[in-house]
Order: sequence, then C-alpha cells, then structure tokens
Amino acid sequence: MKKSARKSTSQDRSNGTISSRRRAPSLRKSGDVAFIRQTPGSETPERILVTAELMFAERGYGALSLRAITRAAGVNLAAIHYHFGSKEELLERIFERRCGPMNQERLRRLRECREQPGRPPLLSQILDAYLRPSLIWPGEPDAARRFIRLRAMLSQEQEALARDLISRHFNDVSRTFVAALRDVLPDLPDVELYWRFQLLLSALYYTLSNPGRIAILSEGRCDPSDPDLALEHLVPLCAAVFLAPLSSARARPRRMAKRSETAEAH
Repeated sequence: MKKSARKSTSQDRSNGTISSRRRAPSLRKSGDVAFIRQTPGSETPERILVTAELMFAERGYGALSLRAITRAAGVNLAAIHYHFGSKEELLERIFERRCGPMNQERLRRLRECREQPGRPPLLSQILDAYLRPSLIWPGEPDAARRFIRLRAMLSQEQEALARDLISRHFNDVSRTFVAALRDVLPDLPDVELYWRFQLLLSALYYTLSNPGRIAILSEGRCDPSDPDLALEHLVPLCAAVFLAPLSSARARPRRMAKRSETAEAH
C-alpha cells in the first residue's frame, strides 16, 4: 500500500500537479483566490495564470514568490518554470491574456462606429467602443476588476515595469482611439484632447478599482460593479467632458497667437 501511494505521488509530479494529499490549502483569507478551486480540471498553465493573477492582485508582485503561487495552484515548481520560465514572464503572459482580447474587441467596435440615423452620436459610439470591453468580460464578471487591481498594485511597487507593460499592451490602441476622437473633434487642440482622454482613463480606472466608494457614499443607490449601469453613466459624462468648451484661460493664448500671426502676415 505504501509503495502504491508513493508511486501515485510521483506520477502526479510528472504531470506538473500535486496529489490531493499534498495539495496546498486554499487561501481562505482571499475571497478571489477561492475561484481557483472551482476549476480543478483546468490545464496546468491556465491554473497557474489564474492563480498568479489573483495573488498578484491581492498581495502584490514584488514580495510574492513563485513557490507560493505553485502551492496555491496545486502544481509543482518545475511546472511553472517549464511553462513560463520566470515570474516576469508569467506577468507578461497575464497581460497578453487579458489585453489581447480586450483590445481586439475595442478595435472591432470602433470599426463599427458610424454616423447613421437611429444611432447615438458618433462621439458616444467611440467612447462606448473604448469603455465597454474594459468593463464587460464575458464569462468572467470579476476579471476586469481583478486585472485593474493587479495593475494598481504593480504601479505602486514596480513603476518602471508597470509603465513598460501598459505602454506595450495599450499605447497602440489608445492612440488609435485618440485619432478617432480627433476626427470627431477637429477644433479641439491636441493638448486639450490628451488631457480629456486622461480624464476618461481616470474615470474608467477608478470605477473598476474602487467601486465601493460611491456605493458607500450613495448608501447603495449607485453600484459601479454593475457594468451596464456604469456605462449608462460613464459614456454621456465622458462625452460631456470632450464637448466642454475651452476655459477662457486656455482659449485666450490661442486668440492672441492668431492676432500675432495676422500682424506678422501684414
């Protein structure tokens, strides 16, 4: 009987998993990490990715060891090195897994934006195309919030690494949307356009990272964790930001510059 048990454990290790007898206890202090145990039949790389994303979001990136991730995922250390190589590569794969589909959906929706009777204003369509894929992830209602929390933790601990990952995975798509907004708002100066895009990002980021704040202030009447409800408010509010007139302080230098150019022309 003892030989049989040892053999079973050895076979489990060769498959990159740990037998139920050796499996690490679930992280009961974290409600999110309990999700790992709901999919015991998932493939080893997927289990590692899910576990790492949850634990990075909960505990941060710097202090978390690969050994802690493997224990929580129920796999051995060799498996994580075989499938990912390093903790930084594991983080890169998490970003690929999350950002790829989201950006593809953003671009798909942007291609469908057009001025047409019966449709919302073009500006609202573009904003919806950018915001909706960030808030609604089919099949994983809590995934968007977890990923934002991971990004927030990473930015606090590893600013350079976070900046590099966000730039590589978001800059191209963000610039595509800025160009689309510029076409819709041709009279808005570029600097002003970027500032207003920053406000759009801020509203999205805070809605995902801290939905409880407005829920507390409103005594439960506002629920940003409901993505459809959040979009109903975010899209028109962000549209109003982009359509807001320039303040007199920012508009004045432009008028002065035009008068100067006219004087020089004469």
